Amino acid sequence: MKNYTFLILGIIYFTYYYLNKDNSALIESTKSIYWGDIILSYVSALVGAMTCLGLIGLINNKLDVILTKLTKKSKSLLDDIIGSFIVKFINIAKYVASFYLFFYIAKVPKYIKEGVDEFSSVILSIVFLVLLSNFVNIIFQKELIMKNKLKAINKTLLPFVNKIIIAVIWIIGIISILSNLGYNVSALIAGAGIGGIAVALAAQKTISNMFGAVIILLNKPFKIGDTIIINNHTGVVKEIGLSYTTLFDKFGHQVMISNDTIISTSIENLTIRKNRRTDFTIGVVYGTTLEKMQEGVRIIEKILEKYVKDETIGSFRVNFDMFGDFSLNINITYFSLINDDFKKYLKQKEQINLEIKKEFEKSGIDMAFPTQELILKKED
Repeated sequence: MKNYTFLILGIIYFTYYYLNKDNSALIESTKSIYWGDIILSYVSALVGAMTCLGLIGLINNKLDVILTKLTKKSKSLLDDIIGSFIVKFINIAKYVASFYLFFYIAKVPKYIKEGVDEFSSVILSIVFLVLLSNFVNIIFQKELIMKNKLKAINKTLLPFVNKIIIAVIWIIGIISILSNLGYNVSALIAGAGIGGIAVALAAQKTISNMFGAVIILLNKPFKIGDTIIINNHTGVVKEIGLSYTTLFDKFGHQVMISNDTIISTSIENLTIRKNRRTDFTIGVVYGTTLEKMQEGVRIIEKILEKYVKDETIGSFRVNFDMFGDFSLNINITYFSLINDDFKKYLKQKEQINLEIKKEFEKSGIDMAFPTQELILKKED
């Protein structure tokens, strides 16, 4: 509605102005006051800017509707992303165009017009670079990663490549902007080459970290989503950046480790292991008979055999291990095949423990807890 209002007001104003430009009462009244022509130029500039805003807004709205209809016919996300990019750019560009048109129509000094011209060009270029960077981000995140078209290791490599592409886009964009503003880009690049040596010496750690990122991506010791142990930190890999690799530990804390440190220390990748080993001991009271001890071992074996058949446990060992200080100890070891989901592994472990507890209670096998026996002897 706002776009239509601006457009209609602009058409009415300019129609009235050009039909009555020789004898318009408005023009005559403004010319009779101080700086009348300048005031009229500002009024015309304001109406022109509003008209431009309304016209481009209407065109953009219609274009948005057309692109939405076209993209719905396609299953690919790429055309949706391109359509959104075009609409967003035009939506921002209309304000820059209206701003530029205002100063183009208004009677202002030449140096202001030139400044506005350069300013508008820079703003449009920056807007384009920002939207193009977002466009590249969305392409990598939605079209490639989210659709699971690539292998897991490529999902680790893509964010790194994404950052490199965006950096190249901004470097080229900034060079183009400086060139359009009249700067000698060749001289700037030459100066940057000389200064780059000094910067490189001062930024050895940063360069080392970036080199470390490349080594990680080439050697592939882990990928995004893996659970790793490094420098006494255990966590899930969230991001492999140019300088740091980011983990989230079991407490939800973010841990950032420099890539230089990672390539110079040992890494334990828990995700790529084939199974998880679980060891625990169950103690039963010393009053337990031999038959009940043997029955307890068979109960645990029977429970674990069920999980072996379900292919959630690979192998296991159950044996009467030792005579403890206050209990007869049964040692249990099993290898869970649930290695990619820690929550599922914990749920499996809980279920096994509950089944053992239930069957022991049914069989009348009592579990032990720390006790002491005091013997009091009365002397004659």
